Amino acid sequence: MDTAEVYMPIAIDELVSGTLNPVDLFIRLSEGKFIQVAKANTTLDLSQIKNYKTKSIEYLYVRKDDFSRISAQSIQLAGMMIQRNDVAPEKKATYLTKASSSVFKRMDHIGLDLEMYHNAQQVTEAVITLVETQSQFAVLFGNLASSNDHLLNHSVGVSVLSAMIGVELGFQKKATLEKLALGGLLHDIGLKTLPSGLIKKSLIEMTNDEAQLYETHPYRGAKVLLGLGSVPDDVIAIVYEHHENAIGQGYPQRIRDVKMHPLAKIVALADQFISLTLIGPNCPNPKSAREALLFIESTLGLPFNKDAFRALKRVIEKEPQRKAG
Repeated sequence: MDTAEVYMPIAIDELVSGTLNPVDLFIRLSEGKFIQVAKANTTLDLSQIKNYKTKSIEYLYVRKDDFSRISAQSIQLAGMMIQRNDVAPEKKATYLTKASSSVFKRMDHIGLDLEMYHNAQQVTEAVITLVETQSQFAVLFGNLASSNDHLLNHSVGVSVLSAMIGVELGFQKKATLEKLALGGLLHDIGLKTLPSGLIKKSLIEMTNDEAQLYETHPYRGAKVLLGLGSVPDDVIAIVYEHHENAIGQGYPQRIRDVKMHPLAKIVALADQFISLTLIGPNCPNPKSAREALLFIESTLGLPFNKDAFRALKRVIEKEPQRKAG
């Protein structure tokens, strides 16, 4: 086996100074050659580690067998920070993005397995806590573009916004909100089964054959989740139907609003909204939140569930709460 195959990269920016590092960290000197720069069970000093960035080193490496440990730490840290009142909302969103990044990276290198799925569940528990404690759209989304991973940014954005819409619609059961947030986080996992060059293309750049292949990703994602054997049907339905719409012009089934899963209606809208407001292959010039609302309502002709759209509009148009006195 090639030595490089037993290591996984972790962005230096994802590490948190002052935390106990659970694994050995390495830098890659050349293809297949790694050198240890930090030992397991020592406190991270990022002032030292970030010196590597001045040498154009963006990533450190961990052994593949150790990755789940550092991923679990990232998720645990996000959960703790999100519950603290003395941490700014922008910082909370940063920790959430870092935790999500570890999940997506594991998926890239190992594939979707039950451990990764349970990690995703833990991330969405943090999503619900964040949404319940901070309801302002602008605050939560202001720093989602901090990662260079478009799919990660988009998936976290859809997860958080889907949960916000659900709360605005009056959903009170935490289990329902967590399914909604989990479906939002995993809605595009089918894209991971497609050629990487294809998902970096905009839709208008794709050939007919490429577009048809791209449109299989909801089915592919649902199939991956079905293969795990323990994923709730609601989450699978969200993944399968997140590109359907109320007027039956979506895919892959082209079903109308009345036949769509209730939670999929929300994620489909959140998916479109985030596609318009975060930079990506199909959106080099993102719109503001209000411009995106107007575009969905006027230009697209509101092809989404009306109740969900009204809830989204209330989320976006909410003014910051003023403190009494």
